[in-house]
Amino acid sequence: MFGRKLKSLRERKGLAQGTVAGKLNLTQATYSRYESGVHQPDYDMLKKMANFFNVSIDYLLGNEKNLSNTEEITDLNNFILNGHYTVNARFPTDKQRKMLEGIIKVIFD
Repeated sequence: MFGRKLKSLRERKGLAQGTVAGKLNLTQATYSRYESGVHQPDYDMLKKMANFFNVSIDYLLGNEKNLSNTEEITDLNNFILNGHYTVNARFPTDKQRKMLEGIIKVIFD
């Protein structure tokens, strides 16, 4: 069940396994093993995955049946670091994304 949900979330975003693996600081082979059910992630990786896909850990583990509540909410930090957007018609670099994340922390902390 976990692997199928992970694959479905990745495909909904239109991403390759290697792309998701890179964002999660994993090898593509390790990520593939999670999707195929050969391995299970630890708690810290579950948190990273839930944040990346903007779902709850409960959803990933099958305790939440649908995405309706989580689809409407986007975590701004996750979006700034991983989302697809432009600023003045240019995609931000990783360094610029980190700087934007710092600005958001200053505002909300």
